[in-house]
Order: sequence, then C-alpha cells, then structure tokens
Amino acid sequence: MKTNDRTELPKQDFIIRVHLTDGSVESFTADKAQGHKIWESTEPARLFASPRLVLAGENSKSVFVSAQVLRVDFLQKTHDCWQFPGGYADIVELSEAEFKKHVHLDQPELMAKREQPTPVGDLLVSFLKLRMVGGKALFLMVEFPVKLSAESQSFMQFMLSKTTVHMRLRGGGVGVVNLANLAAYTVYPGVAQIPADAWLVEPVLSSSDRNPGTPL
Repeated sequence: MKTNDRTELPKQDFIIRVHLTDGSVESFTADKAQGHKIWESTEPARLFASPRLVLAGENSKSVFVSAQVLRVDFLQKTHDCWQFPGGYADIVELSEAEFKKHVHLDQPELMAKREQPTPVGDLLVSFLKLRMVGGKALFLMVEFPVKLSAESQSFMQFMLSKTTVHMRLRGGGVGVVNLANLAAYTVYPGVAQIPADAWLVEPVLSSSDRNPGTPL
C-alpha cells in the first residue's frame, strides 16, 4: 500500500533519532561510511537487549537507558530496510490523518469487519494504533499472510513480546519501536479469531477519534 510522504529526509547522510518516554527526542548524525557501519551492525530485534544505548561523538557521549527509549529512527537516503519478522510483508508508519482516513472511524458503515472471510495465505491489511508509555501514539499499516486458526494469535503474542518491531517511515528510513514500552494497541480489523476470554464489546469513540484532523 502506498502512503503519502509528507516529510523529507535531512541533508545529512545518516541521522539517528532517539525518542524517550518523556516525549523528548535527541538527534545524532554520522557520515556515509560510519552510517553504513552502524546500519550493517544493528540487529533490530536486539536493539534494546542491552540495558543502555551509547552514542559517542568527538566531544561528547550520550547514554540512554534502554527501558526509557520508545523508538530509534534511522534516517538515510537509501531505501534499505531490514527483513520483517514473522513473515510480515510490510509495516509502514502512518500519520494520524492517514490512519483515520483508511480506518473510516468517521464512517462506521465503511469499516472493514473483523470476521470477514480471508483465505489462508492471502495478505490481510490491518491498521494499528499503538499506545506507548508516556501517552505517545503510533499509527501503522501492516500487511501479513492469513494463518491457520491455531496460529491466529501469533500477532498478539508478538506485539506483547516486549521485544521490538521495526517499520518503514513515511519520509524514508526505518524506525525501531521498543515493545517493552507498549501500553496497549488497537487493530482494525484484525483477524477473525479472538482469545476465548475476550470480552465482546464495542469501543466508544471520542470526537477526536472520528475527526480526520490535519496531517501530522
């Protein structure tokens, strides 16, 4: 699925942005050679495995407590992206306006049904709102093949694994999200199967949820 790229990459060859749970963002830059070295040595699934993330410059050293990092963005002019885990075909960050447009929160009659029949192996497109610790919301589009009923809860298990998920950014680059700081998520429409202990209820949407608003 194509999304509108409303942001442009900075002029530097390689940018790292560290987003913290308090809402602050720290940015760092590297030349092309060093950026390539960092990219090649990074394993997104293990990015937050160490208790700290260290970024050192010629005149400074910044140390981040991994447990307080929401996400790390890698911005570069190439279109490189690590392979997605679990057989997912694509994971892309959306703006809030794009998310609301695709989900049709303001037009419930157009919303896709969770129990729609999709053959096993076909790609299912879902839209996610991630609620992160500190109140930050992230919006994603995910494409993944429909699995057998016995495997249908693998996505929920992955999201609650406290590991990482990476995504293509709207303006280029890749972001790695620390799932240890995921407070909750909502998926539209998601797979038909739900856990046996799920409560069957309907969400009450606020006016801000329904209003597409302006692009972020």
